[in-house]
Amino acid sequence: MLQAERYKMICAHVQKQGAVRVTELSQLCQVSPETIRRDLRVLERNKRLTRSFGGAVSLDAPEATAAAIEGTVWQASSVDRAESFRKRTEEHPDIKTKIAKAALQFIHSGDCILMDNSSTCWFLARQIPDIDITVVTNSLRVIQALACRDKVRIIGIGGEYSERHDDFHGPVAESAIRNFQINSFFFSCQGLNLENGIRDGSEINARLKQVMLQVSGQKILMVDSSKFEQYAFSKICMLDEIDIMVTNSCIDQRYRTQYPQLNVVEVDK
Repeated sequence: MLQAERYKMICAHVQKQGAVRVTELSQLCQVSPETIRRDLRVLERNKRLTRSFGGAVSLDAPEATAAAIEGTVWQASSVDRAESFRKRTEEHPDIKTKIAKAALQFIHSGDCILMDNSSTCWFLARQIPDIDITVVTNSLRVIQALACRDKVRIIGIGGEYSERHDDFHGPVAESAIRNFQINSFFFSCQGLNLENGIRDGSEINARLKQVMLQVSGQKILMVDSSKFEQYAFSKICMLDEIDIMVTNSCIDQRYRTQYPQLNVVEVDK
């Protein structure tokens, strides 16, 4: 199917239904959800429809219709749509190792750093030398990776344990985090985009990371290029709330131009 034909089919279906979800359009056009999201961005710019979280609505649809589709997406989604920790470690391991090595420059002796439950932080933990630092984390895998270091002080955050992610989360973890004053917070995400910010597939993880951001001085996002312009269930923060982004390649220069205060470190340059 030609792109123009797909655009026509999408517009006709949205106009007929009033509101549709990305998954529905993906099945209709027999293309990936990522392709549909790109199509919807183009069609919205051309004023053919209006995007809504999880789908699109026709231009003449009432506001209640847009709200309804967002509510449907929320209800149909489980609280945790993030991939398992094991699966995440198998995705782009060489790139994540490069990113982790580049992020080491922001760790200094005497620092108190905070690391989230991401696989990239696990790769970072494996690279950290045996120096005098304090590491606070909710990730059991990060704790295990650092356990052999004599000089590294490790503080594990308790809470409800997740076998899927090998971490601790929930109100107990959030309360514990609020007691710390952190020099640098290292974290990753499931997706980020210019319009909707840095996002996670788990509402619980996103909420904990929001608390982590609040207690931290320097905020450092480690993200590989496959996550740019990707959407995930829950917002962590916007790009203007972080200080440094370490990536293998910043594929869209608008991340630099729209956020000039953001220090972008590209390891493949």
